[in-house]
Amino acid sequence: MSRSNNVLGLIFANTNGSCISQLTNKRTMASVPFGGKYRLVDFPLSNMSNAGINNVGIIASTHYFSLMDHVGNGYAWDLSKRKSGLTILPPFSGKSFDNAIETLASLHGYIEHGNEEDVLICHTNCVANIDYQKMYYQHKKTEADITFCYKYQDIENNKSFPMIAELDDDGRISKLQINPPAIGDCNLVTGSMLIKKDLLMSIVRECVSTNNVDYRRLFLNFDLKKFRVFGYKHPGYLRTICSMQDYYSINMELMKADVRADVFNSERPIYTKVRDDRPSRYGFDSVVKGSLIAQGCIINGEVENCIISKGVYIGQNTKVKNSIIMQDSVIGDNATISNVVIDKDCNIAANQQLIGAPNYPVYIEKGSIIS
Repeated sequence: MSRSNNVLGLIFANTNGSCISQLTNKRTMASVPFGGKYRLVDFPLSNMSNAGINNVGIIASTHYFSLMDHVGNGYAWDLSKRKSGLTILPPFSGKSFDNAIETLASLHGYIEHGNEEDVLICHTNCVANIDYQKMYYQHKKTEADITFCYKYQDIENNKSFPMIAELDDDGRISKLQINPPAIGDCNLVTGSMLIKKDLLMSIVRECVSTNNVDYRRLFLNFDLKKFRVFGYKHPGYLRTICSMQDYYSINMELMKADVRADVFNSERPIYTKVRDDRPSRYGFDSVVKGSLIAQGCIINGEVENCIISKGVYIGQNTKVKNSIIMQDSVIGDNATISNVVIDKDCNIAANQQLIGAPNYPVYIEKGSIIS
């Protein structure tokens, strides 16, 4: 797919935000921090940019200030174009953008304005480095009307209304199910969908006219014999965030070298907004083991198996283990932190103890002061 491709990218910024409401109370799902220096929107944006898609719209319904601050004009993803480029699509004219079908109907002018033949729809609760260029090539080679991206994995990796696909030998989807009574490995649809633009808008108009506005369930009644619907199998790492436990465990999986190598593939980089900062400083008595630490931090205590974001301060004799500490938070001296997710700009006073469990991490809200 070259820069003159015929694909419009659409990213839903608030997908399943309620499943991690602690983190999305003041921000979109798209702008939730991840991995110490990234935001969740960085994954679909980078995947699209790497595939040559140069016209991308981010659909945001609420709390999108931090999202706008992060993506800016799209420069970090090479999307700051004179024509096309990156567009934030907030609600207008009283529209809430809470329903996907009604949202697409409201945005028909934006979607139909361009010359693109296909639309790639993505969500921001999925952590993966997906090669959309290969997906696009397959879509064209098979002359598909719709191509769903899927991953063969345990259905437990998506507990929020999972969509399961059954495929023929040629890769054509013969059956779709939502939240089936299944266990174990299956073809789990990721939420990424490449569809002909004319077909998409035709489906949207029909759904609105018949009040069938359930975005996922409409595919249960979709005529898989009439239309050519195929699946693109993603071979690499892919996880979907459906709960705070998922968010915590997926972050912790970045400690594995093979996961980092797949997610942050040097051939298809994951880009993000650059914050220029000084290198992190480590005190004489500091001890750091198996952790990911961003720039601008001051580490005076012990850190083990943690993800530490930019500008974090950790005091003397403080022990931080199996935790996620977000940007510009401060942890005082002689504190003990274990299995905790600390949001941005928090201040944990000296001598405090915050201890959770691997299957039930403690969450500290953004801007909290604990003394």
